[in-house]
Amino acid sequence: MAFVNVSAVRTADPANVWVAKDSFRSSDPFAIVLDVQVDSSVVSSGLLYDAVWQIVNPRQDPYSHAWWTLLGSEVEGIPTVDADWNSVPFQWTNFAVWMSWSRYSDAVSHVHGPDKFAGVFFVQGTINVQGSSLFGHSNQFWFKVRP
Repeated sequence: MAFVNVSAVRTADPANVWVAKDSFRSSDPFAIVLDVQVDSSVVSSGLLYDAVWQIVNPRQDPYSHAWWTLLGSEVEGIPTVDADWNSVPFQWTNFAVWMSWSRYSDAVSHVHGPDKFAGVFFVQGTINVQGSSLFGHSNQFWFKVRP
């Protein structure tokens, strides 16, 4: 039976995505990494995947900690910042994929709110195999952003 598994997620310095890092300043390089395993039949069949990485703010009190953005002239709450790759071919059965930014502040550049550069947040991610019922999702990896 074919399978897709996201065995781990972590934040890291993009210079070394293999080592988890759980504390950042807004000016620090920042990456979200997914460790993925798939059955060899998924690779040999030429299937494509979509990957989603999320930064999640669990603090959504609208009076103090919530993240928000402007859509035109409307204020819209945003509990997550999402980044994605689409239509990527599988090449290996055991691999890591990551999204990185030069600075953590770049990852949340469109976010407003007093705590976007300070607090405890988590990342998570998914792999969705196009044209199939296969997918994988990560657990949560918690990290801190400090002033």
